[in-house]
Amino acid sequence: MLSKDAPVKILDFTPVQLAEFVKSFGEPVSQADVLLKSIYRECASTFEEMTGLRHSLKEKLAEQAVLGLPEPVDEKVSADGQTRKVLFRLEDGKTIESTLMFSKITRTGRVRHTVCVSSQVGCAVGCNFCATGRQGFDRNLEPGEIIGQVLYFTRRFGFGGSGESQKSDRSWLTNVVFMGMGEPLANYDNVRQALAMINSPKGFGLGLHQVTLSTSGLAPQMLQLASEGLQFQMAVSLHAANDELRGRLVPVNRKYPLGVLIPACREYVAKTGLKIFIEYALFSGINDSMNDADGLIRLLNGLSCSVNLIVGNPAGSNEFNPSSMDAAHEFQKRLIAGGVRTMLRVSRGADIDAGCGQLKSRWIKFEKD
Repeated sequence: MLSKDAPVKILDFTPVQLAEFVKSFGEPVSQADVLLKSIYRECASTFEEMTGLRHSLKEKLAEQAVLGLPEPVDEKVSADGQTRKVLFRLEDGKTIESTLMFSKITRTGRVRHTVCVSSQVGCAVGCNFCATGRQGFDRNLEPGEIIGQVLYFTRRFGFGGSGESQKSDRSWLTNVVFMGMGEPLANYDNVRQALAMINSPKGFGLGLHQVTLSTSGLAPQMLQLASEGLQFQMAVSLHAANDELRGRLVPVNRKYPLGVLIPACREYVAKTGLKIFIEYALFSGINDSMNDADGLIRLLNGLSCSVNLIVGNPAGSNEFNPSSMDAAHEFQKRLIAGGVRTMLRVSRGADIDAGCGQLKSRWIKFEKD
């Protein structure tokens, strides 16, 4: 048995591992399903409040296990109330960010609730225009630390905002995107396990098409994910259509240049049957010219994809200033004229520094001052 100094973190378990853990206490394996229901459907935050658990198991869990939920320490809400960014403190004192975004689907009138999660503390990719990239890399997140971010928002808002109901509305959570701090595919195993619980009927029960992974272009891991037969949405942070500029914006391009990355995108599409989302942040005078647009049209020729344009976030760098909306619209028109499906996304939460890493950067400065 583990000592009280090293409690087991329940959120790090797969359903099979949790069943084995419960069995090791001499308790019925069926109690593992009760635990999962209490965590993911009733959003219980303590063992004591879990209904249906045997008293003997509650006592053993209280002695040797914890859920491992992150602690919220700061929160910013956008002026329109549609974006909430939370800074979490982890068990070792490290901090990460997560964002909840509300948006109405015009066609149906339904409200989409998207949780944007972090997968690492910091990031090793080192994109100069990204606040997280300038913080450097600290460590990977465990599966439970990723899942805990989703649980926080589900518990807080999936009960009609009151938290008083004994059962959450499973349809409340509509999307999870791995677009927060870190490179998800650089933390492959832990992200893969978190994805399994997000997708599992015993977890959040989200469909594969409701989950999007954003990568800076780790081609081998993209192909590994595709080879596992999983059909998660894949978004590639491209930002440039030639190796020289992309190497400056996204340093991992030096390891996996466009001649490697684009064929990997084509293979991902072929294996999964899904189009690729190309993320392209526009920066004034850097990658927003008509020549840049024409280069992108040539690069993506024949690839089943959709380009998501967004003006870059002002992340405190004098070198990377957001493009104007006029320039963004002209860039979009050029792509569409070239036969590239393109959406110009509205930047969410700019008034609360919602770009990944910005809230943590402010927190770090606050701690130092």
